[in-house]
Amino acid sequence: MPQKKGRGTVLTRARCVSVFLSYAHRDERLREELEKHLSALRRSAVIASWHDRKICPGAELDCEVDQHLKSSDLVLLLISPDFINSDYCYRREMRAALKRHAKGQARVIPIILRPVDWIRTPIGKLLALPRDGRPVTTWHRRDEALLDVAKGVRRAAEEMGLSRDGLISRPQIGGERKLNRMAVRG
Repeated sequence: MPQKKGRGTVLTRARCVSVFLSYAHRDERLREELEKHLSALRRSAVIASWHDRKICPGAELDCEVDQHLKSSDLVLLLISPDFINSDYCYRREMRAALKRHAKGQARVIPIILRPVDWIRTPIGKLLALPRDGRPVTTWHRRDEALLDVAKGVRRAAEEMGLSRDGLISRPQIGGERKLNRMAVRG
């Protein structure tokens, strides 16, 4: 739906970015806390998130996970010792996500929840959140860490939306279409 922006510019928002959350079930409480911080992005239709707890009873677990992983735009890997230790998370979900990332089909963002030696894993080459890859649980104020993550996810999602003709500003009267960088600041 177009929105009026000052000085004769109209902003148009594209579809929201689909987000897949990959996590070890021992980190479920931290995933729930993160989702609370991502709620503003969901409510403003910047993202639509999915995780395995949304699977309906009776559905085939692997098929559901594969379907959502293959169709997601953004994959958040919630990294912890339990994630690294889980064959399902590490070998199945992370590998599939990184293959899509390498092909340019999705973006993968490691979210470091708890201290673990992750730098020399396949995700070690990616820029992690929160800033400097500092684990969420080591921050004095956990909400500040999760806010930092939410801001990073917003930035990535909005950048992805822009690259897909997402949030575009266009003059109402003639002129060339340009990206409005001021409109995407959070």
